[in-house]
Amino acid sequence: MKFTIALAIAALTTSTIAADCSTLRPIYSQCGGVQYTGCGTCANNAICTYVNAYYSQCYPKPN
Repeated sequence: MKFTIALAIAALTTSTIAADCSTLRPIYSQCGGVQYTGCGTCANNAICTYVNAYYSQCYPKPN
């Protein structure tokens, strides 16, 4: 019973801190990394590129 309650609370907490991705990240903005809570989806002309464990950035897609 306690496990079920803890699991339900964890699921609710996770869903409330999910990033709002209604606006895509522009080129050269942060899109990921440790403790990053923003949206990880880059604009159509960019791709989220891993830089290090703490930072990923939207870089322009190659032509």
